[in-house]
Amino acid sequence: MKRIFLLLLVAALILSSLVGCTGKETAQDSDSVEVAEESGENETEKSSEEIPKFRIGWNNELHTGNMHLAFERPDLFENNEIYLRPISNQQLELVKDGQVIAIFEFTLVKGASESVTLMTQGHMDIAFGSSTAYMTAADQGLDVRILCPVQSGGVSIVADIDAEYDTFEELVEYAKNTEKPILAGYHSAVSSPRIVLEYALKDAGVKVTEDTSDFEADVVMIDLKGLSNLIPSLSSGQVELWAGPVPHPQNAEAQGIGKIIATLDELPGGKWVDFPCCTMNVHNDVIENYPEVVEALLQATTDIHNFAQNNREETAEALAGFMGLDKEVLLNNNTTYSTQVNENFINGMKIYYEAMTEMGKFSGEFAGKDFDEIKDRVFDFSFIEKISGK
Repeated sequence: MKRIFLLLLVAALILSSLVGCTGKETAQDSDSVEVAEESGENETEKSSEEIPKFRIGWNNELHTGNMHLAFERPDLFENNEIYLRPISNQQLELVKDGQVIAIFEFTLVKGASESVTLMTQGHMDIAFGSSTAYMTAADQGLDVRILCPVQSGGVSIVADIDAEYDTFEELVEYAKNTEKPILAGYHSAVSSPRIVLEYALKDAGVKVTEDTSDFEADVVMIDLKGLSNLIPSLSSGQVELWAGPVPHPQNAEAQGIGKIIATLDELPGGKWVDFPCCTMNVHNDVIENYPEVVEALLQATTDIHNFAQNNREETAEALAGFMGLDKEVLLNNNTTYSTQVNENFINGMKIYYEAMTEMGKFSGEFAGKDFDEIKDRVFDFSFIEKISGK
């Protein structure tokens, strides 16, 4: 009896197995279209995954913030062979000949010090910011290259509205004779405005320090940790003056909080006239592995800054929301926008380097070296030269 039961059980299992197999084959046939569709989706996803993605950053001021035209007014550039197209509030596609060749994730940075830190940590690939910050970063071992300028000029020294001096020369005289040191701020430790202010003061014979306990100093420099703190630092009395990029000096005047006592062109000696400041800075891994993307991005960057230079009112109107300022304040702008590497830019970088060397800012790879010895390590002009030669 047990044997008969076992035989019946085996027969039932075999029949069940056959039915199951037949059902599976039928399901596979009926799902063949779905499988094909999934395969097509996977191919699409794979294609999307093959598009390289990068982290990119700039600030909301008029030295680097023109790049935000790609978000605010993409229609201005969509007929170009190469342009940036927004796909979200934080992402841009780089389009070349109708094909997406890269995707950029945007980060709004407080200043070049932050973007340098992010790049050092591997969280940023491309950044627009102070050339001096990236020279310092390269000295400390960051494998980064400066590809081109994006602007020159556009920096002013601003004093408290009630300060007892109205010009840089009067500031120097006042600083040398006042009983207590003047507190002067900067938004980023290695920013170009900070270097200009400190060097110009020292060049005029003013004793400058960062040591708040040094009461023999004429000026004590204070890190304000971000552009957003420039104007509040004056209104709160934290500092008496600072150097900063447009539109912050103009905004300080518009609010009746500060007064511009000197632009770069007005500093003694004529050394800082139309002086370069911010640059396009790219990690060398990106340059070596994605040269087509770098060249295309530089072309899009050039087109954006050419537009900003030649269409001031439309640019100010487009960026007013991003900057958080009235269009009229943004129009009060003495910055020159260009990505061209010319004699003015090269000389400016050399003056920065020599000034920073004299101030003891280089303690790593560049210590004891002159500009000609380090320029190939810091700069890569091959992309802008190729674009300019078209």
